[in-house]
Amino acid sequence: MPLSVRHRRRALASGLALSLVVSVFGCASSSKDGGAADAKAAAEAAADQKAYGAKMAQRGFWREALFRFERAAKLAPDDPEVLNNLAVALEAVGETARALASYKRALELRPDDAKIKRNYARFAEYYTSLQRASGPTATPK
Repeated sequence: MPLSVRHRRRALASGLALSLVVSVFGCASSSKDGGAADAKAAAEAAADQKAYGAKMAQRGFWREALFRFERAAKLAPDDPEVLNNLAVALEAVGETARALASYKRALELRPDDAKIKRNYARFAEYYTSLQRASGPTATPK
């Protein structure tokens, strides 16, 4: 094998190893606005997760949508749109208690948002009927 090919392969392997380390452990920034850059990156990552989650929800892949909205909520815990989408996905997979908490938090953050209010109202109607239907449990004799 010619020497130049070996060097190229070694350089490629080193580059891949470095990118893996950076993606797993992150990269320390020495700039003064490192915090702002990190916040911007987190906001962009949350937006990407939210957008992909919405695509998955439109296709009916609710578990994947839920996974994406949960990731977005970790990156942007005070984003009412993310919390609303998370609540819708939780509702779709039957996790009603968590959906209720997520809707309430979204409404706390943005109480006048018509979309969140509409989704919560629909959910509340469903949740109430679900609670009535389960009613008191009878003990077997």
